[in-house]
Amino acid sequence: MRALVYLGDRTVKQRETPEPVAADGEVAVQVLQAGICGTDLCVIRDERPKVVPPMTLGHEFVGCRRDTGERVIVNPILSCRRCRACREGRMHLCESRQVVGVHRPGAFAECVAVPADRVLPAGNATLEQAAMVDPIATALHAFRLAPPPEGPVAVLGAGAIGLSMLFVLRAAGVQDITVTDISQQRLDLAQAGGATRVGLVAEGVYDVVYDTAGTTVTRRDAVLRARPGGTAVLVGLHSADLLVPAGPIIGGERSIRGSFGYNDDEFREAARLADKLDTRWVHVISFDEAESVLSALVEGRADPSQVKIQMRLA
Repeated sequence: MRALVYLGDRTVKQRETPEPVAADGEVAVQVLQAGICGTDLCVIRDERPKVVPPMTLGHEFVGCRRDTGERVIVNPILSCRRCRACREGRMHLCESRQVVGVHRPGAFAECVAVPADRVLPAGNATLEQAAMVDPIATALHAFRLAPPPEGPVAVLGAGAIGLSMLFVLRAAGVQDITVTDISQQRLDLAQAGGATRVGLVAEGVYDVVYDTAGTTVTRRDAVLRARPGGTAVLVGLHSADLLVPAGPIIGGERSIRGSFGYNDDEFREAARLADKLDTRWVHVISFDEAESVLSALVEGRADPSQVKIQMRLA
């Protein structure tokens, strides 16, 4: 079958690979559409997470079960169910966590084998919406890490997670939402998605600031723009460093929360929300285009209006 395989040395190539064989407790899923995530780009750039090549990437996807033909979404986070984090219901923090497309072959291929208990019905969601469940769940988890806001909130970054964050906030009834980005095209998309105000930087103070960009500058701004007693939720992973003055954290009793992934309940809720997502900022390409598009993304040559790129395999 055809697959996009990470070969190391910042290289991804289309290759013919063997069809997966579903083990006991697994199902084979024919991939219909898969999204390119920032995690995939970090792997290709040899940043974090570290992946042993050759590896078929891809963890945001929708497909059809080969045994039943049902259209399904797959939760890509696999956990042991035995460690302390799993027993506490935080399977995404499992001590032996694995992720489809990182630790085992992923969805940038015509077919992938996954544990049967990771599969959910896709319902009425379109292919674009169904392949966005992972980013929606990531945003939903970030939202739940902070106290429910009573005042304004800010989202720093209008990429796929930032716009998913806006979607989750709106679905939760949050009324006053500022979204920032350096791209006017993305700010226009945030405005169309219901942001109260948009701009290059956030001004004022907020109950909660969600940093989805993950640069040293946006992380610092997230903390300093949180009101005294407020919360900065750090989601983006672009930079390795956090550079924030201690005085405002201590003197203002501001909280900093790291946010990673989502738990099983949040993934299920995201799947229920997905058919309400406006996907005008999702750009669909053919599988044959994906190799060159990935190279362009890794090299920073992407069109900013194409916030999320998904490849269609069927």
